[in-house]
Amino acid sequence: MPSRKHVLLLLMVTVIGFASGCTLFERTTLDDSAVVQFPGNDQDFDFWDSLAKQSVVTNDDALHGLLLLSDGSDDCKTYECRYEAGVAKGWFDGSWGGMPPANESARVGWIAVAACQILEIKGGLTMQLFGDSPRYCSRELTFMGLLPALSENEALTGLEFTALVDNIEDRQRLNQVFEARKKLKEQQKKAKEAAEAKRISEVLTPMHPSPVEGTDDSNEADAPASGEGATDSDRSTEPS
Repeated sequence: MPSRKHVLLLLMVTVIGFASGCTLFERTTLDDSAVVQFPGNDQDFDFWDSLAKQSVVTNDDALHGLLLLSDGSDDCKTYECRYEAGVAKGWFDGSWGGMPPANESARVGWIAVAACQILEIKGGLTMQLFGDSPRYCSRELTFMGLLPALSENEALTGLEFTALVDNIEDRQRLNQVFEARKKLKEQQKKAKEAAEAKRISEVLTPMHPSPVEGTDDSNEADAPASGEGATDSDRSTEPS
């Protein structure tokens, strides 16, 4: 049995761990993040360039970037509008206690949920049973090599977020290639089946060659051969 000293030591370690855990995922805030500086759709190059240099990606930054990725543009002028757009797309499941602050570092979990939905990732059995939860989406993206091995409560640096977006775009292109290849194989299969059906039809259908135009077999059979059947009177009229 453990001694009282060991029990007290374990209790102290637990208390210290709990206390440090409360601040382990303390959110960082940025008041002048990339989306604040470059909110327009025509400023996307400057937005991504500035974001890649940030220590963290904020909720406002992440929503702006993900809307640009999923819709091609972000027509919202406010963070509240972006958040409502994210809710409508199912990126937030309510586990974060409502709308997080705009300038606060974004949690990996909800970003992972958004990425899984953009890519239409079904995941494994656990994810299919429990849905697009922040934890399992984070694990799925890590397994696919799209996201670093981080917990759902941690934050991404600006460079990590831009790398994730690049990975999502690469995956989308790869999915398009797979889909195009699948359609091509289906077309080839249908063409092969049609050619085989035509061949079988020609084998089973009896051939009926048409007679040559301008000929009449019955008349030819009845016509006498040259010089045959001629009467004496016919011969007498011939010139000598």
